[in-house]
Amino acid sequence: MLYINAEVNGRPVKAFVDSGAQATIMSPSCAEACGIMRLIDRRYAGIAKGVGTAIILGRVHSAEMKIGDAEMPCAFTVMEGKDVDLLFGLDMLKRYQANIDLKRNVLVLGNTEVPFLPESEIPKYMEDAQAQEPTVPGPNGTEIGAKSGAVQPAGTAAAAAAGLATRDTSSRANNFSGQGRTVGASSSQQSGAPSSSQSAITPGAAQGSTHPQESIEKLEALGFSQSQAIAALDATGGNVEYAAGMLFQG
Repeated sequence: MLYINAEVNGRPVKAFVDSGAQATIMSPSCAEACGIMRLIDRRYAGIAKGVGTAIILGRVHSAEMKIGDAEMPCAFTVMEGKDVDLLFGLDMLKRYQANIDLKRNVLVLGNTEVPFLPESEIPKYMEDAQAQEPTVPGPNGTEIGAKSGAVQPAGTAAAAAAGLATRDTSSRANNFSGQGRTVGASSSQQSGAPSSSQSAITPGAAQGSTHPQESIEKLEALGFSQSQAIAALDATGGNVEYAAGMLFQG
């Protein structure tokens, strides 16, 4: 993995260089540490969909970033659910005509060359988080990371966590059991009630929902059943973004 040392608003940060990512992304915790949370434009909030989903808090249109001797204004999408503080994506790489030189193991920005970090200096939290992250069953036998929303083939998390993820999955199964099942069981059901009584909403209740059909269809498009969509909307006061986050995060 290609990491470089950088500074955002004067604060050191290790940036993950990823030419396969369309946008430059920063985590909310990194944005807070760099003092740029106040610059977030909430009009750009939403949900990122791809391999799983993630909640977008908004966009920072310009913040000072320093890479080596090069200083440049950069735009960041502030997004939850990612285990990287700063992902330097294709938008900024193209904007500053960066060159990823793997032969010399450097990132070239104009006349500035910045070496990629050796493995010993690469942050380990991403690998550790993936290994220990609990999962919930997803559509077609897949497993969905309860925090990141990353979709993995069946059995991946169990093998990586050596049984830890399996125990976490069991504790979350009452809340989200995958496509076509129920979501949002009551607290008494979560504490050990029989699974046959864990229906948070009946099929007939969908017909009497007060939520806009458009909101329900948006959640159905993500792979959830109508009953799951309505239950999640009920729990979040009709907010589609929060409902989607709840369904994927368990």
